[in-house]
Amino acid sequence: MDERAKARLCFFAYILMLIIFDTAYSFMILNMFLAFAALELAFLLPLFKAKSKREIPVSAAFYIVFILLSPNVLYVITDLIHLKIFEFNFKKGLIVEEWWNFFVLISGVVLAIYYYILMLKQIHSLILHIKWSKTILLAFIILCSIGVYIGRFLRFHSIHLFTEPFSLVSQVLSSINEDSLLFIGWMSMLQFIMWWLFSDSRRNSL
Repeated sequence: MDERAKARLCFFAYILMLIIFDTAYSFMILNMFLAFAALELAFLLPLFKAKSKREIPVSAAFYIVFILLSPNVLYVITDLIHLKIFEFNFKKGLIVEEWWNFFVLISGVVLAIYYYILMLKQIHSLILHIKWSKTILLAFIILCSIGVYIGRFLRFHSIHLFTEPFSLVSQVLSSINEDSLLFIGWMSMLQFIMWWLFSDSRRNSL
């Protein structure tokens, strides 16, 4: 089974599990859908590579939409903070409900990490022969980190870039401080670690 088919199978199996079984993390349905949508766009990137000047507008529009959606993949990883819903006090013994929801949430996060690596592989293969490929990939990683910061703390979604662009930019600029820069830096470092650990070092390098 190729990676795209595996990613699709895992997505539908995970969503089906969330729909059928009672879970405290039903919000993962939307989050995983957005992550999966970004991955599907990543697989389509080669098809929208401009081959002539007249194809540039469509190509640029598609790439912009992809860039706006791509932070949703990394965003799922930060959903780990929702483990705080449960106490996880081992001194009280095994509480099955807590660990069932632990399984549900961690499964989604692991799947998101898998999607993220597949997404980076698609980008890397697309820009591999470009002179500034490393810089482009670095810029993409930083943009993802900024997107996660905006979504997690400023509570903006990708669509708000079109519906509330001025408010979004204004709030982002006013929120930039040492703490936000640290968060963005940590998220970028996390992406580097995942790429280094899970990518094929024989074919991929930053």
